[in-house]
Amino acid sequence: MPIIDEVFLSTLVHEPLAPVVPEGEEKAFSRISRLVASRERCTSELAGRLAQDGFSEQDAQSAIARAVSCGMVDDLRYADILIRSRVSQDRGRAGIEEELNRYGIDPRRLAGWPDEYFGTDDGASEEERAFGFLCRKPPRSKNTYAAACRKLAARGYSPDVVFAAARRYAKHEGVF
Repeated sequence: MPIIDEVFLSTLVHEPLAPVVPEGEEKAFSRISRLVASRERCTSELAGRLAQDGFSEQDAQSAIARAVSCGMVDDLRYADILIRSRVSQDRGRAGIEEELNRYGIDPRRLAGWPDEYFGTDDGASEEERAFGFLCRKPPRSKNTYAAACRKLAARGYSPDVVFAAARRYAKHEGVF
């Protein structure tokens, strides 16, 4: 058993308990903390905000990696929240996928994509959702079919869903 004295203690390596974090990275991490306190954010959105705030790319990337490693930021969690929000706003699948791709998130990485998000209790298809949206919020125009197509396309529905739901709505309204 070694004797613990001044000589033994001087041979020990003194390492800090926590790694030293550069000041820029610490400020960037603090900014991330404030941003995610108000709502969920994705990594690409945070990178843009940090660049806009004048942080260097290296400090921003290090701070984002630190936020991801501690669970403060999670792109899949963000995607889940975004999809559920957009579906409740009667947005179409194609538009939601496009928005996620702009953020650099592949929706196929989500467990249950797309059935868990677009499947309803009564088994309604996306065409049914689009038709229901038109019935709840009818287009205001003389040309009902064209107005319905524009309204659905603006909500992010795919072209085949747009045309089918608009045709069905026009028949429902007695235009066709």
